[in-house]
Amino acid sequence: MTDQPSPTDVRNRFLIINAARLAGIAGAVFGVILIGRFEQMPLKLLGGALVLSSIYMSWTIPAALAHRWATPGNVQTNRRRPRKLPK
Repeated sequence: MTDQPSPTDVRNRFLIINAARLAGIAGAVFGVILIGRFEQMPLKLLGGALVLSSIYMSWTIPAALAHRWATPGNVQTNRRRPRKLPK
């Protein structure tokens, strides 16, 4: 069995990552609508919490999926120091 995913798997993973981003953006828009439409403070707080959690979700979930589905040996992390090479 090879480590390379099939083109269909690659396409489906791409669509899932973009669907996760769009779901986060849709949640943030819904939160903004809640903030702007209602006058009661609990609903405004709910909208603010929804905006913050949706933005966080739209950043972290696609990154986690991309890291999980990365081709072995092709993962680049955001390191501050270069990896030490064996002597």
